[in-house]
Amino acid sequence: MPNIAANSIFGLALSAIRGLKKKPLFILHSGDAVFTGSEQEFKTGGTYSGVPVRSLLQLIQDPKKGVPDIPFFIVPGNHDHTGINGPLTKFRQFIGPTHFAINLPKIKTSIIGLDNSQQFGVDASGQPIYGFARGELTFLKKRLKSARKNALIAMHVPPRIGKWANPRYFQDPSSTFGNTNGQLTRFLSAIRGKVPQVLVGHVHALDKLTFRGTRYVLSGGAGAPLVKKGFLKGAPTPIFHIIEFTVKNGTIVKRRVIPVGFTA
Repeated sequence: MPNIAANSIFGLALSAIRGLKKKPLFILHSGDAVFTGSEQEFKTGGTYSGVPVRSLLQLIQDPKKGVPDIPFFIVPGNHDHTGINGPLTKFRQFIGPTHFAINLPKIKTSIIGLDNSQQFGVDASGQPIYGFARGELTFLKKRLKSARKNALIAMHVPPRIGKWANPRYFQDPSSTFGNTNGQLTRFLSAIRGKVPQVLVGHVHALDKLTFRGTRYVLSGGAGAPLVKKGFLKGAPTPIFHIIEFTVKNGTIVKRRVIPVGFTA
């Protein structure tokens, strides 16, 4: 957690989860769980401008205010790397694998988490170019072979598709990943007809779209400062939030956005 404000908002998100009428089976986090990928931010905590700040794990595992009894899965974000474009050493040490696949027979659902937070370089404007780590798309194709019909993918950076491909919609070109090394084409080909839902973050806002039969939900407002209203043309007002998904018999029957804290 980078500062007191982020600690506070993330704590409110955890409180909202604890306050749900039905305890969730698990929690998915779309990345950028910390700011610089340091051990202090992941585990030990420290100070920010002289004020004590709790770490990610201290907040999650707090027996009274956290969610230590709920499985918590995080996909890597660009801020989870140790240093700009650095390794995910501390993420692996304190959080776990940078990709994962789990089957949940009780709700007839599969969850696949991917790392698309790798920086390949910068574009002509000096903005970062993000994409999948080596082997991620091979991992995805393999896991989809044994996945349930209701397969959900979680990754950090949104794909450059539909309205998200319009530079007038996303004002920051590094907000999405494109077709560097053919990655977007390969990703869309792999999931077509197999993945009804993709969850992404990176942009500190709330948005959604449907593309080629797959629904994409952008949820990036659980701690870091929100983008300004109007950053995403036509999108809802940015809010700090969590999203509750209700799944029955292998189908997402309800998505509920739960505001936390205050709006931008």
